[in-house]
Amino acid sequence: MTAPASANSHSPGRPFKLQALLFLYSNANIAGCALALAGPALLFAGAIGPGWLAITAGLYAAGWLLGRAGRQAPEIDRHIEDSLTVDEALRRLDALAAQVSPHLGPEMNAHLRSLRTSIAEVLPRLLGDRSHHDANLFTVRETVLRYLPETLANYVALPPAFRTTHAVKDGKTARQILADQLALLDAKMQDIVANVAGADAQALLANGKFLEMKFQQPDFLAGMG
Repeated sequence: MTAPASANSHSPGRPFKLQALLFLYSNANIAGCALALAGPALLFAGAIGPGWLAITAGLYAAGWLLGRAGRQAPEIDRHIEDSLTVDEALRRLDALAAQVSPHLGPEMNAHLRSLRTSIAEVLPRLLGDRSHHDANLFTVRETVLRYLPETLANYVALPPAFRTTHAVKDGKTARQILADQLALLDAKMQDIVANVAGADAQALLANGKFLEMKFQQPDFLAGMG
């Protein structure tokens, strides 16, 4: 996961083919196509005549507007400020979890809750003792405050149909990739809690480097053409 990039289908940094795919999978286009099917149906039923193409186009436009207005992805904060207090950071994490929860499956939400438990235990030490372990634990703080929010924000920004049906990397959908990442991050954060409790500086450094490498690219569409 490198620097964050928007998953918006109109992002100028996206190749045209990818932008077209995101549009095709969007709720607006799916709703527009579904409503537009009524045009040919009405024609074959004899309810409309020569103007059926214009009526079909109008139905698509109406469906597109309804789909765009009805199921807009929420705006997710892509980072949590390092300057926040522990309580403030946890409240931001809780707000983030509440926003993304409807877009995740039961197992993914379970990992997110477990992550929150681990973070609540370890965050006071990470933010409260910056001088002693700052070099070793910087990457871990980044995972909590930036990598996780960015990854979840990029996932939620994808059209729901695209997340679950279109393979984006190694034959896996964005939903499968996020499930794998949350499971891995959950396990690593539990390791970090144990290492912090045991004052195992060497293990903390190893976990921090691992997370930096594994979660440095929060954009599910990076590299797609």
